[in-house]
Amino acid sequence: MLFKIFVQFFLASYVYCISSHPILIIVSYDAFRYNTFETGLIPNMERIKTIGTYADHLINVFPTKTFPNHHSIATGLYPEVHGVIGNTFYDPIYKKVLKMGYEMYHYSNDIIPIWITMLKRWNEDEGKGRYSGTMMWPGAIFPYQGKNITYVKEFQPNYAWNERVDTVISWITNPKKPANLVMLYFEEPDTHGHAFGPNSDTVKELIEQLDNITLYLKEKLQEHKLTDKVNVIHLSDHGMISVTPPNFINITQYIKNGTYEWTGASPCIQIIPHEGYTEEIYNALKEGSKQNGHFSVYKKEEYLKRWHYKDNPRSPPILVMADVGYALDDLIITAPKYAAYYNFTLTNTSEFGVHGYDYTVPDMHPFFMARGPKIKTKHEVAPFNTVDLFNLFTEILELPPLANNGTW
Repeated sequence: MLFKIFVQFFLASYVYCISSHPILIIVSYDAFRYNTFETGLIPNMERIKTIGTYADHLINVFPTKTFPNHHSIATGLYPEVHGVIGNTFYDPIYKKVLKMGYEMYHYSNDIIPIWITMLKRWNEDEGKGRYSGTMMWPGAIFPYQGKNITYVKEFQPNYAWNERVDTVISWITNPKKPANLVMLYFEEPDTHGHAFGPNSDTVKELIEQLDNITLYLKEKLQEHKLTDKVNVIHLSDHGMISVTPPNFINITQYIKNGTYEWTGASPCIQIIPHEGYTEEIYNALKEGSKQNGHFSVYKKEEYLKRWHYKDNPRSPPILVMADVGYALDDLIITAPKYAAYYNFTLTNTSEFGVHGYDYTVPDMHPFFMARGPKIKTKHEVAPFNTVDLFNLFTEILELPPLANNGTW
């Protein structure tokens, strides 16, 4: 009995080995729309939100896709600067469509994410005691400027959520190399939201599970006596809306086969005309937009300045944008595949999740909340830009920031 009491006392008083530097966990929930907080489905997150600092929403970058926004979060740069202009895109240097891979994230060797910024400014090799970890964060498995970080977990969708949290805690409490920056990624509700729509029961159940895993992280920090030592930022990259098959638009019907390539995903399709066909394709698509009335066509020189999307060789010569609530050719192709994979009957009322519209569309807005020893309590801030997050990260980590597109 005395031994049991001693063990309980020891565990209650044990201080885990952690970094002597400020500690930050950044948690991203893919496609977790800002107004999910109005649904009543996330009571744990609602309580956690009021503990620290929060904004009604974030102002993300265009296009409101996963890879561009996660890299803007990590670098403080707009897509036209960091070069990740979509989840897929054509690169004129490589002369091919780039998907997730080293080439996608290395438009310029000068561009480095926050985990490499920390490594270079207080190099792990110099014994400064600063270590980074990334749990499935998009683009984080690759070296930058020849540097890798201490802890990296590649994307593995079947890796249990509680195990992801446990692994993150183990990195932070590692007795030899305790991490003081960790980026943690959850691919939901995005993955199933595309197949079932953001208003589906499937997505509602996933949102409730995300609420529970958020509480699990909070409880693990408490268990390891880290609540007053670890800063945690919870955020998302974009929102999502529902689109049904009657609102799918076949834009390639308006242009000749063999005169172009296309890539990207609804609502923004990138058109790469073959040499000599740019004007013909542009004019045909413009005429098609007049006939259909639910999509717009832009030449590169017509891209809106506030998109910060034009000044990069990877930006396509022509961009087709569906109106809000509409989708394009890619969803015509993938909707039947979703139905077959998930074993449901495709009908005109089937809902599919889409994001990528202009960041001014409210349902594209992500959320933001933060708590920890360096964060104000019970404090609301005005909505701010995703690219501003980089300066917040460096301030919390006590790092001199690199030049970026964010503000203070």
